[in-house]
Amino acid sequence: PEIVLHNHKNKGRVQDGDKLGVDIKHMVQEFNIFESMFSGAITGSMVLADTTNLIATLPIQGTERLSFKLSTPGQPTIDCTDESGHPMHIYKLTDKQQAKDGMQVYVLHFCSREFLRNLRTKVSKAYSGRLDQMVSSIMNDEELIDTRKDLFFQKTRNQDKVVVPNMKPFTAIEMMSKRALADDSKSAGYYFYQTTKGFHFRSFESMCVDVRGNARTPKQTFKYMPMNVDTTGDKSTKIAEDYKSV
Repeated sequence: PEIVLHNHKNKGRVQDGDKLGVDIKHMVQEFNIFESMFSGAITGSMVLADTTNLIATLPIQGTERLSFKLSTPGQPTIDCTDESGHPMHIYKLTDKQQAKDGMQVYVLHFCSREFLRNLRTKVSKAYSGRLDQMVSSIMNDEELIDTRKDLFFQKTRNQDKVVVPNMKPFTAIEMMSKRALADDSKSAGYYFYQTTKGFHFRSFESMCVDVRGNARTPKQTFKYMPMNVDTTGDKSTKIAEDYKSV
């Protein structure tokens, strides 16, 4: 497999008359992809040992696309190619060093397309209805995130009216997620995040299930009850004194 970097004019090596970008696989020393239930988009980084001065010759300006396929035994292939997947986008270059004569080492940071759309757009709109429908509307809006990836939403039981005052789309979704109540459980609060499979908007309780989707048996349960406190002891007196001093 290749790791291909395309600049804004899609320049690079030529094959069958098509410009396919520059294969940088031989330069990559380290490759990372980060996904988290607390992050609205996938990000990643790669360490390059560059002997061709790619920064100037491509050039690298922060508008490049990155296409690759990544496979792990026993796991689905991560397809970020132009032909059958969703390419990543370069957004930052850091830690540039001159390792030796003719070789530069630096870190290229990349992200999903939606990460950049979130930075470049703002939401100023009033929404009403179910919370999951509002989130879906923001994600599919061509003027906002305009995602082309799969969306996995857990239906909410509550409906609301939400006015979004000039916020970034992911910030607006985070605000909605705090109000969301799951339709099929008693849980409150949702998480919005992206994985290599798509975007998710779901409750924490829905994640605590087995492979068949059944709720896991709790290891321990706790009950909170009021407790009688002796107010005649020295400790209680000290607490009262501390409270009075405050």
